[in-house]
Amino acid sequence: MDNYTFYLPMERTPNPQQTDPAGAQNNGQLIFLAEDDHDDIYLFERALNGLKTGHGLRVFGNGKELLDALKAAGAKEPDIVFLDINMPVQNGLECLLNIRKHYSKELPVFLFSTAQDRLTVEQARKLGATGYLSKPSSMEELSSLLTNVLAIQWRTRSVNDFYVHLQLADT
Repeated sequence: MDNYTFYLPMERTPNPQQTDPAGAQNNGQLIFLAEDDHDDIYLFERALNGLKTGHGLRVFGNGKELLDALKAAGAKEPDIVFLDINMPVQNGLECLLNIRKHYSKELPVFLFSTAQDRLTVEQARKLGATGYLSKPSSMEELSSLLTNVLAIQWRTRSVNDFYVHLQLADT
């Protein structure tokens, strides 16, 4: 397998962890994202903004921060959660376990990572993930993935009704 390095000129978001979910007022949809990589956060924000869906976004640097927000009194409940698997303090699998155990069995939770081993995917499914997504390498791929995931009315379905494994390109 060949390895390639490429650079994309992008503007950094000043403080992505403080993203204002004001857009959630437009259609009531709020996304929680737990991700520690600033470049991936920027890519996610740009892709979501490009969809012009009015979704609000709150970004957390790890699973513990996301759980603290879920537990906070009066916090607006997210409509969908995306968790990176590899994060400090509390990784995505641990966060998923805690969401299912202490918070909600019905909340749509997607794990995403560059890791594609079957054991990790199976572990995510057993812990109650709604789906496991291959972390896209471009904004176009992420926009396509988000379009597909956000088009589904997750609140009308039980997590146990189905399990989604989306991958945009063969790896």
